[in-house]
Amino acid sequence: MPEAIIPSVPPPTRRRWRPTAVGYACAGFLLVPLVLFAYKIFWLDYRMGELLPTTQYRVNFEMSLDGHSQRVRLRTFSPMNDAHQIMSGEESHADEAFRFSTDTEGSNRSVSWESASAPEQARIRYSFSVLTKTLEYELDRGLLVPESYPESIAKELRPTDNIQVDHPEVRARLHELKADEGTLSERLQKIFEFTAGLGTRPFKGMTDAVTALRLGEASCNGKSRLFAALARASGIPARLVGGLLLSVGDKRTSHQWVEAYIGGHWVPFDVTNRHFARLPAQHLVLYRGDEALFSHTADINFNWSFSTSSKLVPSPRVRETFRAFNVWSLFDRLNLPFSLLKTVLMLPLGALIVVFFRNVVGVPTFGTFLPALLAAAAAETGPFWGLVSVLIVSGAVVLARMAIQHLRLLHSPTLAILLAVVVMTMLGTSFVAEHLGLEQLARTSYFPVAVMAIASERLYLTLVEQGSEPALKHFAGTLLVVLACYTVMNSLAMQVLVGGFPEVLLLIVAANIYLGRWVGVRVFELFRFRGLLRAEGAR
Repeated sequence: MPEAIIPSVPPPTRRRWRPTAVGYACAGFLLVPLVLFAYKIFWLDYRMGELLPTTQYRVNFEMSLDGHSQRVRLRTFSPMNDAHQIMSGEESHADEAFRFSTDTEGSNRSVSWESASAPEQARIRYSFSVLTKTLEYELDRGLLVPESYPESIAKELRPTDNIQVDHPEVRARLHELKADEGTLSERLQKIFEFTAGLGTRPFKGMTDAVTALRLGEASCNGKSRLFAALARASGIPARLVGGLLLSVGDKRTSHQWVEAYIGGHWVPFDVTNRHFARLPAQHLVLYRGDEALFSHTADINFNWSFSTSSKLVPSPRVRETFRAFNVWSLFDRLNLPFSLLKTVLMLPLGALIVVFFRNVVGVPTFGTFLPALLAAAAAETGPFWGLVSVLIVSGAVVLARMAIQHLRLLHSPTLAILLAVVVMTMLGTSFVAEHLGLEQLARTSYFPVAVMAIASERLYLTLVEQGSEPALKHFAGTLLVVLACYTVMNSLAMQVLVGGFPEVLLLIVAANIYLGRWVGVRVFELFRFRGLLRAEGAR
């Protein structure tokens, strides 16, 4: 009997790993950003702190007067550029009868409007943009009060009609405070604590130093004059500073504080708001000295107010140094809003978050881009009111769908009706929220209509094709992922990173390539089949 022929099986060979197209792609998308990171950090001297956007304020002065067809002159002050502030974008709009001019004298820059025959109800609008930053000083505690000063500084030691340095009551209070002895910083600290402790009263005209001392209360100008009088009486030059407190909205009041001459520097002190040797970014300096913000021809029924708006812009360092390599600077040159830049740059990151939740976690959502788009839209309302807005609009769509389903309309007309429902619901929500004082919910109308329409269409189609339970699961999953996208996309750290290093988008591409090959078990599947996995593990 012939022997059976047994085929020989070659021993198993170890497969050598060979790079694939996916591997090459991932390596390229990882290597290029790292090279650009190194180039920017070590060659261009990028610093993350300098990439932070800064707040730019736009200040608009609105002035009106009755000229009676007579000669009229109006003067006010505008910011000077220094270490605290940088002014740009100056504009003046007035009737043709007025001639606009500027003048610089010492540390002040004034702007004027003059007319030989000013009309009735004349209006003048003066606008400028300003970048400010906080200045803080650390005083030398051992510094003594100098015996003499240069003449340009010594004039700020002399008495004036409103800063009565030599008045007996001022001298007596200085001695009572013991602010006429000790080091320079000790004297200023005592004067500061006393004047800051005075009662505050609304501004009603000018208050001199002695009046503020006698009343024990004053507005910012009275407290500042009293501080200057006590400081001068103690041998420390001091001068008034006038300007505005920058905050978004309409106002009609200016502000005053003091600068004291210490060690060759004019150091700010705001006793009204208790800022000792510190000038916050919200303080805009318009003039120095005991001046009035406006001076004008008498009997012209002059009135004024100012409004302030703000926006985020690249820092001056970014504009000067990173001009060719920073997308913030590009958007600034194109005069595009920073909010649009954040949306454009952060959307790919939001989409990556959606992919992670769908492929790795296993959360069902309405599409891949829709949660990221909703998260970007929610930046105007905040996460809570953003989700409330989505719930309101989606609920209106579901109710409208139930109301018209018996009409048996075609698909496209039905969606057109639902789009109208979306728009009306968004506008109605804004009106009601404004009436209730819910400012953030009132911003529902900021949501892009197309995004809300797509979300409503996806909800409608899922209800029709799969039923209410799958639709609710997809809706809940979408809201969960919207929250996750909002958290990441509105992180200032991520916005600074992607804005300063847009090549991070290549890393996002690499991450998507990796997740695109994901074949592992999803997190929700581990939870769903946990019983089966336990039984398998027990064998």
